[in-house]
Amino acid sequence: MEVPRGEAALPIPLPGRLDRALKEWAVAVRALREGRQVILLRKGGVREAEGEFTVDARDVLLFPTFEHQIEQPGSIQPCYEEWKTDEEARRPKGESVRIEAWARITDILLVRDFDALFTFPMQHIYSEKFLRFRVENDPDKPLYCLFLRAYELPRPVTVPMAMDYYGCRSWITLTEPVSTVGSVPALSDHTYSERVRVTRRLLSGGSNVALR
Repeated sequence: MEVPRGEAALPIPLPGRLDRALKEWAVAVRALREGRQVILLRKGGVREAEGEFTVDARDVLLFPTFEHQIEQPGSIQPCYEEWKTDEEARRPKGESVRIEAWARITDILLVRDFDALFTFPMQHIYSEKFLRFRVENDPDKPLYCLFLRAYELPRPVTVPMAMDYYGCRSWITLTEPVSTVGSVPALSDHTYSERVRVTRRLLSGGSNVALR
């Protein structure tokens, strides 16, 4: 709906509870949670519908994973390599996962100018090797850049793993919703808006397409 000229758009209210979760490397979740980056790059998991990535929800819990970040050495910049050890040490014992944050997906960009991905290494944790893998792996699939504003939960929530949580998929639904009341944004309104603006400008060369 178009906002009348001279009137400001009303802010979108924050959710009180969430059960939809986005699975992502623990180190990337940490980067979002600490405001080190505001993007994720996705093509799709082998257990997505037809292997294609779709955005199932805009407000999502951030569900940390560990397997692929270990299987793909050299995927993050050297200055962040110790994060793998740190996050593994913080990993709950047994078959459970600690959820510490949620995020709102504010913008989605279809990346077609792949060279632009290599122009802002200070804005994310990924190595050139990882970016090249994202571009060259399954080259016929579209590559999406998601912009996420992360919020830290007032206290971590540890959830037991259920059978539906396993596997190479992006989206899961928790058996019990998690309260987000009292969450604190990783970045201020102004800082997040500027990070998105600058990153979108850097990615706007060539024929990248803004989906929102």
